[in-house]
Amino acid sequence: MGCMRADNSQDTATRPRLLASTGPLSFGPLGSALETIADAGFQGAEVLVTRAPESRDPDRLLALASETGLDVPVVHGPYMVLLRGVLGAHYVEKSRRSLELAAAIGAQLLVAHAPMRWERGHRGWLAREAAGEAAAYGPRLGVENLFPVGGLALSSVITAAQLAAFPHVVFDTSHFGVAGIDLLSAWDALGERVAHIHLSDNLGGGRDSHAPIGAGTLPLEAFCARVAASGYDGTVTLELDCRRYLNDRTALVGFLSAQRRRAQRMLLIADETEVAPQ
Repeated sequence: MGCMRADNSQDTATRPRLLASTGPLSFGPLGSALETIADAGFQGAEVLVTRAPESRDPDRLLALASETGLDVPVVHGPYMVLLRGVLGAHYVEKSRRSLELAAAIGAQLLVAHAPMRWERGHRGWLAREAAGEAAAYGPRLGVENLFPVGGLALSSVITAAQLAAFPHVVFDTSHFGVAGIDLLSAWDALGERVAHIHLSDNLGGGRDSHAPIGAGTLPLEAFCARVAASGYDGTVTLELDCRRYLNDRTALVGFLSAQRRRAQRMLLIADETEVAPQ
């Protein structure tokens, strides 16, 4: 006889949905990353588009998701420096092809980094045309806040005020931590525009550490309480540095599972992996 889900009277209609990112697991095959995420108790994933062919092939991506029982409501475009040239070197081309991929697998959101400060033409497209083009494809295009590098503001979108120029935003807690921006104030300024959250801690020192929840300096308990109280019902991805666990799959699954449970508690999300006694 199969296990029955525990009866939980908590109203989940206005709770966020928790995902895990394949980005920190992209050193290995995408199928293995999705299997690890599923084994850690997640029901959905945010897939980072990388140089791995299966991350850019919608049929293969859907097959891998189906094999692991996951869905993929969020796609992260290949905007990192290490992924330069993936889906095109031109910002607008890369964004359009990422939107096509997201639409092909039925994702609701594409996570996009803004152009650099000196890329004025691309910044103009993002500000004036991107949202309309995304609507034609289907998924929303969410602009993610980045952070200063070596004290230099290279990205055109770092502060809450800069992020507020876009209808759909991706709120990254570690990135705001690097920039020295208060999470609660940023949430109060942006909450109505937030389409997605990247949740992780930050160790300080001006580096983007994506540390485990509770390991760093960010007020994540208070932040998650504010998010839950707001009635936010979008997606939240745990985007965590997993490098210390990559050579021990059992430890990796345990780490992700523990972080999932902690985030669910903080965000008041019912744990669907709990089962009722027989």
